[in-house]
Amino acid sequence: MRYLLPFIAWLLSYPAGAQTPPLPAQSLGQYLVERWSVLAGESPVHLSVRPYAREDAVALARRADSIPTGALGRWAAQYLFDDNNEWLTPADSLHYRRSRKSILRHFYQTPAHLFEVNTEHFRLRANPMLHLLAGQQNGEPTLLFINQRGLEVRGDADGRIFFYTDLVETQAQFANYVDEWVKNYQSLPGVGFFKPYRARWLRSETAYDYNIAQAGIGFRLSRHVGLQLGHGRFFIGHGQRSLFLSDVGNVAFFLRLQGRIWKLHYQSLFLELNPISTAVPRPPNSLLPKKYAAMHYLSWKVRRNLTLGFFEGVIFNRSRQFEWQYLNPVIFYRTVEGMLGSPDNAILGLEARWDIAQTFSLYSQFLLDEFFTPELFGRDRQGGWWGNKYGAQVGLKYFNAFGIPYLDLQIEANTVRPYTYSSFDSLNSHTHYSLPLAHPLWANFRELLAITRYQPHPRWTLAARTLLARTGEDPPGENWGTNPLLSNASRVRDYQNHIGQGIPTHIRLFGVDLSWQCKHNLFWEAQILWRTKHSAQPERNLETRLLTLGLRWNVWYRMTDF
Repeated sequence: MRYLLPFIAWLLSYPAGAQTPPLPAQSLGQYLVERWSVLAGESPVHLSVRPYAREDAVALARRADSIPTGALGRWAAQYLFDDNNEWLTPADSLHYRRSRKSILRHFYQTPAHLFEVNTEHFRLRANPMLHLLAGQQNGEPTLLFINQRGLEVRGDADGRIFFYTDLVETQAQFANYVDEWVKNYQSLPGVGFFKPYRARWLRSETAYDYNIAQAGIGFRLSRHVGLQLGHGRFFIGHGQRSLFLSDVGNVAFFLRLQGRIWKLHYQSLFLELNPISTAVPRPPNSLLPKKYAAMHYLSWKVRRNLTLGFFEGVIFNRSRQFEWQYLNPVIFYRTVEGMLGSPDNAILGLEARWDIAQTFSLYSQFLLDEFFTPELFGRDRQGGWWGNKYGAQVGLKYFNAFGIPYLDLQIEANTVRPYTYSSFDSLNSHTHYSLPLAHPLWANFRELLAITRYQPHPRWTLAARTLLARTGEDPPGENWGTNPLLSNASRVRDYQNHIGQGIPTHIRLFGVDLSWQCKHNLFWEAQILWRTKHSAQPERNLETRLLTLGLRWNVWYRMTDF
């Protein structure tokens, strides 16, 4: 990557317009952008490419504000205007709100931001981040908690460059099924480096201490094309899950080229990944091994309510050397991979979204992780050839269900065949820091999700979710296709493979979340979660019942549902 600095220096001299920092994943703004895009009947935003841009959020808020949407709709539009007020124009002066009382004249001049700067050539926003949570699990004395503090800063300069960064430090004790994940995979969901956390008042040996930093700098190369460099997470898809690329894992170093013109949104994404986590035993102070990913994604709005998406990606390990042929942003990666001798892990995907009557959204994904056509289409006489690696998703969203404003329903089904995302070289698997790059259940599963979200009042939100999954766990020393961290050369058999093989396991999860937004992005919340894992081997059974209470300030809760 030593050529990147001269490349970025060249970009700085390029005449360009401003770009915008992204909306946080799982945020209220992200949710509003999607629902308004559907309810409005048309939108310039390609909803499968996340995170969304803050400038797009303001544009949609303007549209929603011009349509009669009731008190909740007006509140939601003003929320986005406040949250992204650096992108308001002089024509939006009615929506630029100032606080009734600022603090020391310089802080909280507007309701959403602790500190802001507005000049002709420079804009900046800074906000604190805080997440405090405490709860109890299964009536046990061990305290579940999250103690997270941080700072978010974003801005743009000269109308040419934007930047953003956030850093949060965390100490936490999670539910028992998260501890089980750490024990099995030596990684912590959503985290890279972590270490044990012990305090005199804490009775548990499984609390963790870690920090997470996301940051990026972006440039607009032309009116429609931009480039970003930084550390972050991405999501490709329309569902709660993605079979292509999701944000369930750790942040990654990235270079991102994207363009939006006509009916197209094109993204070329390059990632530097780590095949193992920092918890995997290795020599002291040694560097983690490296691998890389190159991914293309094209979203095409065939009609204003019909969108198709085309995805291709390749994971490759070169002992810290990037494969420069994959930098071509418009080539078919499988062809390049074949020219190199087929040493890498190539994946293809197709997805679609159909918005119906400005109320329903029907969406789907299909992932293909194998390209040996004879076995895929007919030579598989024994059935269940291990190399038939693919996954599928189908889902439906219902906005303003049954005519009730801000009652939104979603149902989604996912299935992924055994050994999907894996490779003969375990370093080439579709993983990062021993965490999934796509679905949190890895592979070898069927899953059904149902989600309800209701906002009866601007300050109150009630959400419920249900997960039912069937998967298969590996007995010691065997590889039945669930864990892509293992080389698929260690598979148990070539044929008669099926979803759920290994040790049959059923997972049921039900959660309810109630939140009250007392100030802008300051939430009091209560959560109830019940999860059971039933295994064909009773000693692997696990039950989780927990109740938590918490406070969030400019932090968006990341669900650990698996």
